[in-house]
Amino acid sequence: MSCTEKTEGEPVEEPGDFPEEDAVECTAVTLGDPTGVKVQAVGVELDPHFYSQNVIGKNDASKEEDWQIVVDRVKKMKIHRFRVMIQPQWFEPYNDNDDPQNTDFSKFYWNTIEMQSLYKVLDLAQEEDIDVCLVVWGCTRSVAMLEDEFSDVTTCFMADLDGCTNWMCPPEDPEEFAENFAALTSYLINDKGYTCIKEITPFNEPDGNVIAIGPYIEVCKALDRHFTRLSIRDKVRFTLSDNTDTRREFLQGCADGLKGIADLFNSHTYIFGYETPNSTVQEWERANVEVSAQAGLDHMVGEFGSNQCVGSTRQKDIDLYLRGVLMARHVLNFFNAGACGVSYWSLIDQYYHFSEGLTNMQQLGLWRYLKTSYRANPIYSELTEDYQCRDQYYSYAMLTENIRPGAEIYPVDLDRDFANATAFRNEDGKWVYVIANQEDETLGLSIVNDVEGEFEIIRYKEDELPEDDSLLQPYRTKTTSEGVLDVVAYPQTVVVCRQK
Repeated sequence: MSCTEKTEGEPVEEPGDFPEEDAVECTAVTLGDPTGVKVQAVGVELDPHFYSQNVIGKNDASKEEDWQIVVDRVKKMKIHRFRVMIQPQWFEPYNDNDDPQNTDFSKFYWNTIEMQSLYKVLDLAQEEDIDVCLVVWGCTRSVAMLEDEFSDVTTCFMADLDGCTNWMCPPEDPEEFAENFAALTSYLINDKGYTCIKEITPFNEPDGNVIAIGPYIEVCKALDRHFTRLSIRDKVRFTLSDNTDTRREFLQGCADGLKGIADLFNSHTYIFGYETPNSTVQEWERANVEVSAQAGLDHMVGEFGSNQCVGSTRQKDIDLYLRGVLMARHVLNFFNAGACGVSYWSLIDQYYHFSEGLTNMQQLGLWRYLKTSYRANPIYSELTEDYQCRDQYYSYAMLTENIRPGAEIYPVDLDRDFANATAFRNEDGKWVYVIANQEDETLGLSIVNDVEGEFEIIRYKEDELPEDDSLLQPYRTKTTSEGVLDVVAYPQTVVVCRQK
């Protein structure tokens, strides 16, 4: 049947300005059982380098007032959560004392340029009620701070350099590392008043030749003791593991060894692409969820992107329109498999250190850096301005804006390899349906649900994207009858149906 035939239980909207769309044959699909977890966040990585390493450090054409672009776009997107990098030497370039059980806060440096850059991120999060997860990346092997005062600081004083081949090292003493992280968190919450800080994570991707599972568990236990000592343990959750892709044994080690310490587990993935069917992605996340459940905890995807990686700073598909569909499909697969949240790497293109050349600039953002930075890139001829949005910005913003924290998650089985759907019931009782269609076939869906009313339909479609950073707006409104909403997802599109 077509999407406009008036049969029992079907929409009653008459054909209007969309005769071709309204003639599409529709197939009934029903909501599955809720996954049992609620959405904690659809978030992003926002590492605090823009002011310090780009505006101050690079001293290029970027300006301090350019930060307002980040502020304005974050507000539009209604982002739920920031995952934020920290490095220990930014605030403790020299050891405060030799007793990690007796923290001397007067010996910390809370106003370095690096810390000022962090405060800009936290100020934005505080103002917009965005949750923050602080991630101390590890003990930095090679240090070069911006201020001459710290020119003698060439490595993190805690770093165990013996056998360390990574740019981040484990600590020689877990107690010193735990004191450092606890002191930072205490200062930010108690002295600076940042109530937005909700989580902490020690070590980014520790399984990637940074720290072994045994020492990692000892560090986490030390963190628990020091956060308790400074009376802040009840103010943050410990989001642990942070493992990558197929190294699930690290997550398993955390589930076995950190019961009563961990509050949430997370994993990262960059192994799934356009050729990966939904079932493969869901099997990966479902296994993570099952391991986490052994410790009675939820699981989230703490970083994700595509599998077209060129080192850690590039993915070959970054400028493709279709990437916006793939990222949405990833998100729906993660949620359908039981994840409680996701965090995209990363919000913006930026240099992570002023000494880096263009080849090391992070270029995985939802928008770009200065136009001149891409002169050697084939995309350069298509760029018209600095900080220009990539297509995926519009797709991911559809998710952050409409799927809200606390939403119930209902998988919708389309029985397809490269198209998927999820229904979300937000805390206000309103429903949001999201369909990601990466296939070459138009999908007509009759979504059967016990809900009546009008739905605004928004879509990510290549020939309909804004020329500025405006978010996608509804292009039509449809009315349900007896709980059925008909919706059409054209090939390579993302569709959001938002109940009014």
